[in-house]
Amino acid sequence: MKKLNLFFTSIMFVSVFLFSCSSDDDSPAVDDGANAEEREIPVAELTSGITIPGAKMETGTPPSPSGALNFVTSTAQKEAFLNNGFNISFTSTGAVAGAYIQFQDVNGNAVPGYFDIPSTAFNNGDGNKTSGIKGKKKTLFTSKMNEEGELEINVDFEETVSPGKFCYAICIYDAEGNISQIEEVCVEVESWGGNTTIVGEWIFDREEPTDPENNDTTTIQCENGSTLTDIPYNMEEKDEWTFVLNEDGSYYETYDEKGKNLDIQQSQTSCTAVYTNEYMYNDKYSGNWAFNEEAGTLTVVDFKYENLLNTEQNEEYTDGSLYFEGAKVEVIDGELVITGLDGDPNEKVIFKRK
Repeated sequence: MKKLNLFFTSIMFVSVFLFSCSSDDDSPAVDDGANAEEREIPVAELTSGITIPGAKMETGTPPSPSGALNFVTSTAQKEAFLNNGFNISFTSTGAVAGAYIQFQDVNGNAVPGYFDIPSTAFNNGDGNKTSGIKGKKKTLFTSKMNEEGELEINVDFEETVSPGKFCYAICIYDAEGNISQIEEVCVEVESWGGNTTIVGEWIFDREEPTDPENNDTTTIQCENGSTLTDIPYNMEEKDEWTFVLNEDGSYYETYDEKGKNLDIQQSQTSCTAVYTNEYMYNDKYSGNWAFNEEAGTLTVVDFKYENLLNTEQNEEYTDGSLYFEGAKVEVIDGELVITGLDGDPNEKVIFKRK
């Protein structure tokens, strides 16, 4: 790409203070974590603590906007998570070749340099988007992937990044040198934990509304001409999902399942449901949780997977693996109710306290 010898310092800092990043002095203090999130992250911390896989750090400021390259991204304040980071999603009708991003503190003071991210680095989750989970329920409820047509940039944090707020300016470019308008977005790095009312050991009880796909049954045509209807594929002996939120912001959950699979051929011959092959799962996932006080939402990030039956399959996610993000959470009549865990705003997953 032919880079223009222009700089957009004046454009990036038209607003000396980015109001969407400013601290809300009227917000009540919830806990020490919430107070920490109001901290203004300094430029030095941003400079040393932020990386973007596949990007190149350039000196100076990015080239100025030119041409009419379409660019749409949400400018609402984003959430980010310790040792994990966040993702930047956007769309464009143009042939995007890359993006420029420059990070800055909430007062508009920029880091010395900017990231040039080629399109080949887009959608590079490298382990911190959606968990590569094996468990049955985990597969159902992992955070949904991008909407069709969305592009995404993965931003990682080093351990040196602490809770607080910062902002960034982003624009995209094509191979002809056209550069989109600049969008400014602010980010709040959440503390782990937050809402002590949801802390505890919880056992999965039910979904509302009931998911018909979870009631897996089949119809068997018997060899004698008879028909068996609504025959479960599995005969469950045990199916327990435990979800634990600790006050220090750590979490773990376990899936303990045991049963037998339906033998369709033998069932057709005998014209009765026959269950033969045994299955057993005992998985554990652990990591951290964060609560957004303003939105009343829960985010969980996995950092470790353990197969309690076969340790050779254990995994660690150094940069974190997003389990689910921004799900509404409440304790209602002693039950933990998580809404939108799988991205469906009408879906409720309900736990009882153990």
